Amino acid sequence: MATASLKHRFSSDQFLRMAEVGIFPPDARIELLDGEIVPMSPIGPRHAYILTLIHELLSQCFLKDWQIREQQPVALSQFGMPQPDICIIRRNRHQPYQHPIPSDIGLLIEVADSSLELDTGVKRALYAASGIVEYWVVDLVHCIIEQSTLPGPNGYGSTEIHGMLDSVTATVINGLSVQVSAIFPQER
Repeated sequence: MATASLKHRFSSDQFLRMAEVGIFPPDARIELLDGEIVPMSPIGPRHAYILTLIHELLSQCFLKDWQIREQQPVALSQFGMPQPDICIIRRNRHQPYQHPIPSDIGLLIEVADSSLELDTGVKRALYAASGIVEYWVVDLVHCIIEQSTLPGPNGYGSTEIHGMLDSVTATVINGLSVQVSAIFPQER
């Protein structure tokens, strides 16, 4: 007789309650992806440096109506609460004391080295299905940026690859454009 594998999907509310009552250590690097509690990769020195550089570059753009958040949760669905490296949200959103939802978000950015497969696979699909209008993967392995737009239930309708000689311009956030070579200064 075959035994069935039981798998429990945690809701975002359950995940938050577990954190509130101390089930997870305060420094736990975890996120909720499609109901599963998933460990996050440690942040290495190159990842941290590039993330800081991206934040500085974005801060130089004129983002009057937008706010930059770094490594904070977003509420994608009843079963999804990832913590993208960078999330740019509308300043005038209706619920300032709640995690941003897809309609608040203009751009999500993941910086990927050891997490490249997760960021270009599971997370890209989750973000598209949730209606995140634009998603960038800053690929530290190949020194490129993948820009995904036109979200839908079956993934993003468009993904463009931008190399060192290119710039990436956001589709929703006016004034946001970044030179790829500025993100990878050591690779030039």
